[in-house]
Amino acid sequence: MAPEDPIVEVVQFVSTDQCADPSLFQALRNIVQGWQEKGLNEQYWGATMEKPNNIYWVLFWQSRAHAAAFAADPFYPEFIQRRQSLATTPVRDFHVPLSGTLQLWVEAPVAAVNIYKANGIRVEETHQMAHSAVRHLWSLQPQGFTGSSFGVTHEDPSVGVHITGWNSVEVRRDTEHHVCGN
Repeated sequence: MAPEDPIVEVVQFVSTDQCADPSLFQALRNIVQGWQEKGLNEQYWGATMEKPNNIYWVLFWQSRAHAAAFAADPFYPEFIQRRQSLATTPVRDFHVPLSGTLQLWVEAPVAAVNIYKANGIRVEETHQMAHSAVRHLWSLQPQGFTGSSFGVTHEDPSVGVHITGWNSVEVRRDTEHHVCGN
């Protein structure tokens, strides 16, 4: 991956009760939004339906170099400290080049974000299985499926991110039940 390639930053954390105050998280989002002229394309965030304090924040950078410039800003350590103060667990932050047409899931009413870690010596095999699952989902084209992207993180080659867009939570659950038999 070249430094000029677009990159998606996926941030995940379990929020404190403080984060229930939308102005606190909004203040962080405003700081990042100030980087729109410096390489930030878009940002989205949301809580999971299953665990409302499980937060995902997805930032679209023009390039890895732009994301690195943000991390090199003198204000960044304070930003990280403020971000961590809203979390009950360590914040997970990954930069990943995602496959596919991102807008297909970005514009969906529901997005399922999966971050996984391949353990042991079967890292490549695990990524291949995840990639095969994404291709299989695309081949099925279930009703209500809007799109899917997959990639391996820049920080740790054993960590992958898979994001899928759905028209509703019910469609996602029905498809998972049908495909996985759960």
